[in-house]
Amino acid sequence: MDTSEKLVLKRKAYQKMLFWKENHAPEYALFIKGARRTGKTTLAEEFGKHEYESYITVNFQQANDRVKNLFVDGLMDLDKLFSSLELIYKTKLHVRKSLIILDEIQLYPQARQALKTLLEDKRFDYIETGSLAGIVKKTRKQNILIPSEEEELEIFPLDFEEFLWAIGDEMTMPEIRAHKNTCKPFGQAVHAQIMSSFRTYMCVGGMPQSVIAYMRNKDYSAADFAKRSIINLYRNDMKEQNDVNADYVGNLFENIPSELSKHDKEFVLTHVNTDARLSRYNESIGWLEDAMIANVARNVNEPSAALSLSMDAMRFKMYLGDTGLLINLAFDDGSYFDNEYYRSILFDKLHVNEGMFIENIVAQCLRAGGHKLRYHTAVDKVAKKTVREVDFLLRDGKKILPVEVKSSDHFTTKSLVNFRTVYSDKVGRGIVLHDGDVKKDGEITYFPYYMASVL
Repeated sequence: MDTSEKLVLKRKAYQKMLFWKENHAPEYALFIKGARRTGKTTLAEEFGKHEYESYITVNFQQANDRVKNLFVDGLMDLDKLFSSLELIYKTKLHVRKSLIILDEIQLYPQARQALKTLLEDKRFDYIETGSLAGIVKKTRKQNILIPSEEEELEIFPLDFEEFLWAIGDEMTMPEIRAHKNTCKPFGQAVHAQIMSSFRTYMCVGGMPQSVIAYMRNKDYSAADFAKRSIINLYRNDMKEQNDVNADYVGNLFENIPSELSKHDKEFVLTHVNTDARLSRYNESIGWLEDAMIANVARNVNEPSAALSLSMDAMRFKMYLGDTGLLINLAFDDGSYFDNEYYRSILFDKLHVNEGMFIENIVAQCLRAGGHKLRYHTAVDKVAKKTVREVDFLLRDGKKILPVEVKSSDHFTTKSLVNFRTVYSDKVGRGIVLHDGDVKKDGEITYFPYYMASVL
């Protein structure tokens, strides 16, 4: 492969963008939100390149005051505003045939406010890219009005199917979907092949920069270098942001691996700081979630079809948005370049703490599939012990679908059976995600880990 060639990965979000363009533009702008380095800008620019006669990208991380002021002082004369953009970016704008991309919009909320005026003009289409982290506080502080004429599109790291596309495999995912519907086993050879691809996906992760680095020569060291640069970028972002306590945000981020390595994987704030209280850390948790760096799961006390009605605000789990990044963060000691940990995970030899990577990749698959992360833990307050744990609760029509993740060869389904018994009127079938092939046992279906991507 020519290393000078710019690789652009196929993303499912492109079809959603086409739907927006055909059905909702120019009355509505499209806000593409996601963590840094998930490919938002590349996706927007590819869309501009292929779906419009021309496009301009206004990057507010690089834009000078002259450009920024166009979206404040220039709104009184839109003809002058657009001609200024054409001159500055040396690109001709065509009425109803051009796209304006407002990149890293969270850095300049005034431009987001300007969209109301720009959309009323209807000359061009608008895509915003960025993160919601801190933007609410900025807009309140600066008395900025956020336009209601805005659609949101979340961009996650590549999901498993997108990763398979990247490595040239368009056959596996349709097969996975078919086996989900029939519940028939794959057979040892096929299952082993898909598990190998899934474990590669775990190690490389879904960040486009890491995937492209791996693709060039199937080089884990190159992927490792890309992931470390992303982690360092996140750390710098946390230090430099001033919307919430930067130390709190950084401490939460650095402690994600250690908290996930525990048996119950619940995040205990006193492990971060013995004096920590949820009231102090709530904004920082929200910052990591809004930045889409972390996927936060909330405990549900009394499950119902409306899972959000009985959430316990005091209990939560925090997963990293990308499992490849989690592996690097967990083994952040510089020894990765010998690929020891990669080999261990690829060939199921790690054993120690592998459960945290498995549960994290399942959470990642579920979020990419549109699910909010909910789990259930029941505690006997008298005996002060946990009596029931279910890793994930999903909506399945009017029923709840409980999902357990098992990372060892020897496990029980005691909690899952107990949960289905206690909430029999609200719960449908149960799912166990494990290392083995598809099988059914009464009302419980056993799926391989990779089928989390189609739940």
